[in-house]
Amino acid sequence: MKRILIPVDGSQPAIHAVQALLAARAYDPVERVDLLSVQIPLKSGKIGRGLSQAEIDAYYLEEGQSALQEARRLLQQAGVPFDVRVEVGEAAETIVRIADESGADEIFMGSRGLGSVSSMFMGSVATRVLHLTALPVTLVK
Repeated sequence: MKRILIPVDGSQPAIHAVQALLAARAYDPVERVDLLSVQIPLKSGKIGRGLSQAEIDAYYLEEGQSALQEARRLLQQAGVPFDVRVEVGEAAETIVRIADESGADEIFMGSRGLGSVSSMFMGSVATRVLHLTALPVTLVK
């Protein structure tokens, strides 16, 4: 049985990745799913000015939990055990690091998410993950 990492940003392709995993488990059993929301660090300046680190951390957590809400619901409904993490960092690098740390056997992810404008072409985050990891990666539209 496998342990799967699914990065989730609240986008429809990310939800499709969860749905694809749920469909695939009929022929490839899943032991546990790690849901990951990666929050991009706030740029210094206008956005973070006047906020304490605790307020910034609370913002990251709230945004991450919001992005994970639908994926959590789908996995709970299907009875699939899962863990949830919210991390801050560069998306692709953080996804690969958490996959390694969690002992993931595979990564399921949407091919296009809610990232920056540069992510609009096939998903620069997905492309970067493919280059950074030796794990199998299933991309879902």
